[in-house]
Amino acid sequence: MPFEPGQSGNPIGRPKGACNKSSLAIREWPTNIVEDSQVQARLLADARAGRLHPSVLTVLITYAYGRPNLRDVPEPETPITIELNIPRPPGMRRRDSTG
Repeated sequence: MPFEPGQSGNPIGRPKGACNKSSLAIREWPTNIVEDSQVQARLLADARAGRLHPSVLTVLITYAYGRPNLRDVPEPETPITIELNIPRPPGMRRRDSTG
């Protein structure tokens, strides 16, 4: 009994957002790495000693938990001001804004 045109063998299909087995396995692997206390201690020690590139931790955490949602991060209540005191190189003159 063949299917009619436009009719699927599984009309309901997989729900939106449901992952397949390989996607779940790929997400589970870095989660296990990040949550293991021995691995955490080793990664932290390597990072402090400068033997671990900072992007490794970023990628592991992103794969384990997903990207952070910027809407959930609260903005600081007070504005941040930064003063830069950069000395002028010798021989440079100051330009006036009046011309």
